Amino acid sequence: MTFMPSALAPFASTSSCSLLTGDVIVSLAEKVADYAVCNGATLYYESQGTGPTILFIAGSTGDAGNFSRTAELLADEFKAVTYDRRGNSRSPRPGGWRTTSVSEQADDAAALIRTLDLAPVAVFGASAAGPIALDLMIRYPDLVRAGILQEPSIFSVLPDPMTALAPRRAVIEAALPTHGAPGAVAALMRYLNDDAVLAAIPPRTLERMLGNAETLLSIEAPGFAGWQIKTEQLEKLEAPITLIVADDTLPGYKQVTDWLARQLGVTPLSVPGRHGFYYYRPQDLANILRKVLAPACQPEVG
Repeated sequence: MTFMPSALAPFASTSSCSLLTGDVIVSLAEKVADYAVCNGATLYYESQGTGPTILFIAGSTGDAGNFSRTAELLADEFKAVTYDRRGNSRSPRPGGWRTTSVSEQADDAAALIRTLDLAPVAVFGASAAGPIALDLMIRYPDLVRAGILQEPSIFSVLPDPMTALAPRRAVIEAALPTHGAPGAVAALMRYLNDDAVLAAIPPRTLERMLGNAETLLSIEAPGFAGWQIKTEQLEKLEAPITLIVADDTLPGYKQVTDWLARQLGVTPLSVPGRHGFYYYRPQDLANILRKVLAPACQPEVG
């Protein structure tokens, strides 16, 4: 069924979250794709498999396809849920939506968890989704049983965040005048990974991701920039956190991950490759998540 935003408009004022069961897009075996209205935004989501739930939150580009292939690999053992964050890809931009925040995005995730009756979930957040997943864990501890953060973009913890971010800003500013927002985001993806990254992503997924460039650059980047974490918030976390870092990622991400590791008293797990290693090898992410979630998702005794 083709998604018709006008047909869903009556649901847009619904408080919290409601399933749009009349507009199921796909239902093949154990995979379902549907829409839900969460926290005032219509969110496209995919759910597949049965078992303990892992919720994937996409970082920059906001598309569920970042982790669709990994979710498929895990569906034999877990219920794997991915979604397009608000205003990205198949999740339409809410009327009048011109700013966002990490907290708003975490509220969206919490509403989705509740309406799909997923709690408690293991939440995975990579890069710009790391702060979203962490904020979800801090403010909604009853919804999350474990957190897995891969190189979260929490650059405010660095001694000189502006210097750390200067190279990527230069990449974006150099590409914008001649290639526009999609070209700038493509250049950023190559900078964070290598020249082969765009070919590693399925074409339809890549098209959607680059189509979100304006949302990323004009709404999300400035909206996420002000989020900060306090050490006392980390100390109060109830669910365990696992940190993942790619061997060949940029120094800034390693520094942020090392800082978080010291605060949490954990040792990050390493994986071969660059920042977006899962684009090239979704199996690597599936393998490491199985290893992490096996003990975290054991039923409580007593």
